[in-house]
Amino acid sequence: MSELIPLLRAIIQDELRALRLGDVGVVSKNEPHTGDGDAHNHTCDVKLRDQDVELKKVPICAPHLGVVSAPQVGELVLLSYVGGDPSRPIVIGRLYSDEFRPPLHEEKEWRVQVPLGEKTEIAIDKDASVIAASGDTKVTLKKDGSVEIEGKEDLKVKVSGNVQIECADATIKASGNISLGEGGGGVITTMSHKCFYTGAPLVGSQTVTAKG
Repeated sequence: MSELIPLLRAIIQDELRALRLGDVGVVSKNEPHTGDGDAHNHTCDVKLRDQDVELKKVPICAPHLGVVSAPQVGELVLLSYVGGDPSRPIVIGRLYSDEFRPPLHEEKEWRVQVPLGEKTEIAIDKDASVIAASGDTKVTLKKDGSVEIEGKEDLKVKVSGNVQIECADATIKASGNISLGEGGGGVITTMSHKCFYTGAPLVGSQTVTAKG
């Protein structure tokens, strides 16, 4: 019986050596699903980093169905093998590198930046604010309930129905003109106009003010 133990150990070790547990690879080609006519189901070609071996059409693991992000050529990925079978690889993770650096971030922050290195991102920062940014335009939903919209270009709200704004006080500050409706006339204010007959200042609204 004791003679069988070394034999069994050798057999087990030989089987374990045949198992492929994992590798780091470099994406050599991606195949995004760009139309109903293609058969691409979120796969890519991967060249093993430590061997001159290229794996074709490797499935990419997704966090859940409905989420997709095709890797770029040159990205580092982590491979696993179903049942240790080298003919059944799966991309189970993606790794940052000197070529593909992570977005700038602090501890306890969550950020998604697409494409990597660009100015479009969604984030939850260390103050628990939700931020959506694209270029120089940024929308911030703060934990205290306030909302900020920042940008260097035009802001447009266009709908087919009505627009209702309900708040406590409303302030509009413009360095240029203010236009309320096309073809309207000028607004008369108590600061710039007097009664033509008596010369007395006009009595204006105490709740709606305008400067012009």
